[in-house]
Amino acid sequence: MPLTFFGGIVPENKKYSRSSPLRTITPPEMVYLPIDEATPVVTAEETVGMGQVVADNSEMPICSSVSGIVKGIAREDNIKYLAIENDKYNTPFQGLKGVEKPLGQLTLYEICNLLKQFAITDSFDGEPLYKKLECKTDELKRIIINCCEHDSYTTALFRLLHEHPKEFIGGAKILMHALSIKKCIIVIEDKKKNAFKRLENHVNDPEMFVTAYLKKKYPVNEKTILSAIYGKEIPHKKTTCDLGYIFFGAESVIQTYNSFVTGMPQISKAVTVSGESIANPSNLIVPLGTPIKNLITECGGLVHRCSCVVNGGIMDGESMENPGGVVTALTSQLILLRWIEHYNGNCVRCGRCITVCPMHLSPLDYAVNSEQNKELYDKNVYYGINACIECGCCVYICPTGVPLLDIIRTAKEKRGLLRNENYEDNKVKKTNYQEKDDNDDSFYIPF
Repeated sequence: MPLTFFGGIVPENKKYSRSSPLRTITPPEMVYLPIDEATPVVTAEETVGMGQVVADNSEMPICSSVSGIVKGIAREDNIKYLAIENDKYNTPFQGLKGVEKPLGQLTLYEICNLLKQFAITDSFDGEPLYKKLECKTDELKRIIINCCEHDSYTTALFRLLHEHPKEFIGGAKILMHALSIKKCIIVIEDKKKNAFKRLENHVNDPEMFVTAYLKKKYPVNEKTILSAIYGKEIPHKKTTCDLGYIFFGAESVIQTYNSFVTGMPQISKAVTVSGESIANPSNLIVPLGTPIKNLITECGGLVHRCSCVVNGGIMDGESMENPGGVVTALTSQLILLRWIEHYNGNCVRCGRCITVCPMHLSPLDYAVNSEQNKELYDKNVYYGINACIECGCCVYICPTGVPLLDIIRTAKEKRGLLRNENYEDNKVKKTNYQEKDDNDDSFYIPF
């Protein structure tokens, strides 16, 4: 019997791209690498190779996803990019090579330095992978790798597991060695047992890996996974590491193995392009910095009038009027919807939002108090709102279409509890970009 957790929803299955194998897109003419916090280490008209460090910051280097010529600093809205013209030769940087030292001789410090050098971002929560390993404590007892596709449309993760089982198991072993953990739990949806059978063919010691089959349900994150497997809740101001569990995303595990073998940093991302309005729903391997509009062209363009473009999950993604921007390490899918209904009613106190909230909150209280124009930052009115994971289940189930997620995010912003704790700092820094220096020779780009 599959494991499950309290609340959540079972979204409609619309996996149009499930049978589409992963394929690399047509090389883009230009890539634009975001460098808001980074300092370029290359100059205009300089030739770079794939995987070469082109900018650096305190957290992680930024590497070129193509080989070509640096064209300079580009700007779009308030974001700075390093523009690189693709020569389409895919020439790797000469200094790259795989890890030659045997895994058993590598220390945690050495592996963390390698992961930082490889610029790997965890696909589970978007945190630099080496930083997650640095939090190692003696309390850690299990690695948990999420292989669930909780969204209605995404299929890229399924294709990665289906096509790269060896790399997945190899990457998991690297992380297990780094953290000195002897058992790994692979979390996978109950209906994808065949995908795990492919992984079993590459497991030498069955006792190293344990499978946890979850009922197909949304949302899937570290809190709901812990609740489903162990029946545990994360205490306030505590993390999963404090309880002895550390989470990773399957794609970053595969990338870890590939980087250790080849020496190539993370320069691409698996992205699902799907929806009723796209001609050929596909799973694509996309160089980082590729304009999002290129993905639509790669999949045959539109076959219907597109009413809504969603960057990310259908429940918690970002709705875009114009599909601008570029593919980053956090891009997972692009959904093009034929139509979308907009409701904006008043709360009828039916209580459905309470039954689906995985965090045991009462979203209808937030809706009622918002209608009564109470202060959004009132600690009594919005007690417990910091526990909200912004999954959107309450909005999905609401029969009158109360914009609960917008209400919650507005309240969090007022109280400084947004998921991005540096929201205000980032807003100030982005505002500063609008002041263009007279000596700044950057150019503007319309995505």
